[in-house]
Amino acid sequence: MSKKMFFLAFLLSANFAFSQQLVNGLAAIVENEPITMYEVYKTSQILKTDEKSAINFLIKDRLEQAQIKALNIDASSFEINERMQKIAQENGVNLADLSSVLSRQGINYSDFKEDVAKSIKQEKLYQNIFKDAKVNVSEEGARAYFEQNPSQFVKFAEVKATRYISGQRELLESIQDSPLSVNPAVKTEILELKSEQIPPQLRQIFEMTKDGSFTQIFQTPSGFEMFLVSSKSGVTMPRFEDVKNEVISSIYRLEEERVISEYFNKLRARANIKMLR
Repeated sequence: MSKKMFFLAFLLSANFAFSQQLVNGLAAIVENEPITMYEVYKTSQILKTDEKSAINFLIKDRLEQAQIKALNIDASSFEINERMQKIAQENGVNLADLSSVLSRQGINYSDFKEDVAKSIKQEKLYQNIFKDAKVNVSEEGARAYFEQNPSQFVKFAEVKATRYISGQRELLESIQDSPLSVNPAVKTEILELKSEQIPPQLRQIFEMTKDGSFTQIFQTPSGFEMFLVSSKSGVTMPRFEDVKNEVISSIYRLEEERVISEYFNKLRARANIKMLR
């Protein structure tokens, strides 16, 4: 499940002050589960879309929950804790400190944990839907896709970035909040690197980070570090051999999206859905 979708699920479950009319008003009922006008409004704001698209998104969400229940899909305490541990590690903290990190972002720990469980159940549902799909990607097929869709795999040629290193995560967080601040306890290093000089995992993070933005904070054996990506410039087309796994993953992702979309379209066609708007 993508991060955007994950945090959308959290935001939809949170309590916001809003007018009584929106809170109580119903937009639709899906398999006896209501969709409120308030949910439609918040979803349209978060996804930056119109009311119709927001309702369709929420209908799919209700159908997912109904299928999860029908198939007795669950998330064990071990699975939830393992996922929480992974999230903590990705954010450069241990599990014991994750609650305080979330609190600083205005996120309730219990709600966050519930949404982790929800995301695990969703992943299991999608795996169940996709398991019988016959997807066989040959190297020749992957190469053909690569040649037909070159823009998907173009990389930046050079990047200018600042590396921040500290023994305390909080110091890096304070710099993220105030980029012009200077702290002698934080070591900085100005970098100008060519794409091929960067480890693949870090290069992907740079690709995903907008110019002028910070990466996430990473925990290292000596402390913590992050990068401010000042600018990426130029383009370079990698060899197919260097991105073969990325190409194959892209094809699988497209096939998965197609199979799941078809599955829910058929499910929706026979579901008990009452539109009240």
